[in-house]
Amino acid sequence: MIRVVLALSLALVASGCDDPQTSVVLDNGYAPYTTVPLVVYRAYWQAVSFEDPVAPGASSAPQSTVPASDNTAYVLLAPGWDPTSSAPPTSFIALQSRSGFAVHLGDTVHIPVDDTTFAGNCASGSVLTQAQADFITQLVFANDSGSFTYDAASCTTTRIGDAGSP
Repeated sequence: MIRVVLALSLALVASGCDDPQTSVVLDNGYAPYTTVPLVVYRAYWQAVSFEDPVAPGASSAPQSTVPASDNTAYVLLAPGWDPTSSAPPTSFIALQSRSGFAVHLGDTVHIPVDDTTFAGNCASGSVLTQAQADFITQLVFANDSGSFTYDAASCTTTRIGDAGSP
């Protein structure tokens, strides 16, 4: 009997009792070689904040998450911004996923950021309502866009205090 218990214990240790890893990856699906590259400056999904910029054509490092049903993803694009720059971007485009993303225990969900999966890029003919844009810029990414106002109809950012801004 002791041999059986010992054998079972050894088998459990050898097999590893690690919890399955559940993660999320952000894929910047915008073309890398354009006149105005669209860098993902910040992103947020479910309870995961992507703080590191993702260059066009690149992907983020996997972020740990918990299993989740469909959740909307939010993105701040920084058009023309150099992700290696120490200066923050001076313009943004606010995006919201067209549908939610889900992930099961032990899986990885990839969130492709492009004009087919996200709404809000005026250059592609997609606009958010001002209420949606305000939610994204003033609540989700308040720390990043707090010194700017954002116009959803034109996808333009204006620094607060510049001529013509409040």
